[in-house]
Amino acid sequence: MIRLGRRLLILLAVTVASVVIAAAPSDGPTITAQGFAMSTTLQAEAGQFEAVRIRIEAPARIAKLLVDQGDLVTDLATTTDRSLFAEFGLEKRPMNAYDVTLNFAPYINARLTASATYKIGITVVDREGMTSQAALTVTVIAEEMPSIDSAAPLAVPRRLEQSEDMFRRQGSGAVESVGTVGLTWVTVEPINVTVRLRAASPDASLRPLARSSWNDIITVEDLHAMQKLVSPVPYVDVPAARSSAAGTVIALSDSDGDVLIHLIGSDTSVSRMGTTVTLIANVRR
Repeated sequence: MIRLGRRLLILLAVTVASVVIAAAPSDGPTITAQGFAMSTTLQAEAGQFEAVRIRIEAPARIAKLLVDQGDLVTDLATTTDRSLFAEFGLEKRPMNAYDVTLNFAPYINARLTASATYKIGITVVDREGMTSQAALTVTVIAEEMPSIDSAAPLAVPRRLEQSEDMFRRQGSGAVESVGTVGLTWVTVEPINVTVRLRAASPDASLRPLARSSWNDIITVEDLHAMQKLVSPVPYVDVPAARSSAAGTVIALSDSDGDVLIHLIGSDTSVSRMGTTVTLIANVRR
């Protein structure tokens, strides 16, 4: 009877230990700066921030990845706005990923151009509901302007010439254009027919600009000044269905010069040859 009691106690202890081990929660998510301390305030001139990498690790997988800065509050794990991917160094949404590395430099260089100190909030929530938060602080410093010789004559601003151009691609064929050349794309999402715009030449560069910049860039000097503030990106994702691309502004630089492209309309259609995507743009060069 005593032996039987001891066996029951041992069995009960093993069962309780097993339950405790099974119920033990996994480690929560972590947010780590790469190459600098998270408490450090990064400083650079507008458009000159180099790689600003933040590592996210979540043993229970990422459920939400929130970025909060000024007017931007977005969940990179669930967003349908693919144009944000390039600004944070992403190829796809990190939903259910165990880890991901974000590069904030394209976002900072494209959007934070005024001299000021900015705080970017980062929150990661895993599938078990555990949360980790951190804040990235950057200071954009004013570019040192060269002294102006009062005796030197002022240069006359050169006004950009404007035209209306069209880009069209049928299926997997080449992009045909009327007016501007140097732009190509592939379709990366079929529902909204999201196209990934790229520069056609490997020596060319593409820069995403704020929608309001179209009204501000009138001269060649305006365009060159904006290009200094915004770093090139490998691609820009644009939804094309039902004129969704309207309002997108990008700058293209290649061997033919610098071009400012303002998409004012887009359309898609399906035929036996595949999906035809048409982009209509006002162009200044």
